Amino acid sequence: MVESLNDWLSVVSREALVFFTAMVPVIELRGAIPLGISLGMRPVEACAVAVLGNMVPVVPVMLFLRYAAGWLRRFPSVRKVSDWFFARTKARSRLVQRYGPIGLVVFVAVPLPSTGAWTAAVAAFLFGIGIRKAFAAIALGTAMAGVIVTCLSAGVI
Repeated sequence: MVESLNDWLSVVSREALVFFTAMVPVIELRGAIPLGISLGMRPVEACAVAVLGNMVPVVPVMLFLRYAAGWLRRFPSVRKVSDWFFARTKARSRLVQRYGPIGLVVFVAVPLPSTGAWTAAVAAFLFGIGIRKAFAAIALGTAMAGVIVTCLSAGVI
């Protein structure tokens, strides 16, 4: 297994690996930055690549939810899962509900589980924050979280 992983890594650049890892929900930049540093990238480089990768899904998630949420609710099994997910997101995003885009920045900037760009995009959708304002707020929060994770991963903090 290690050999096949090494073969795969020799084809894919470490930057691409960090970029695409940052796009994965839950892992996001909290996993991508330490991965980049462990692969020998400079901390600042790993942070920049991870932040860019983490921002890629934000607009598609907000646009997809806008159109798909209503359509998918027609199916009872999907409705149960989406109701649970949206209720969970709303419960964890009181800051966003209260302060709008500023709350979105703070929500994303704290690098804890379920406070990343994906959840923030869903929260922005749920609370009716416009895509432009939400993207700017999520980008700022993601950059701040990236700095925090980079400092923690590089042993600065």
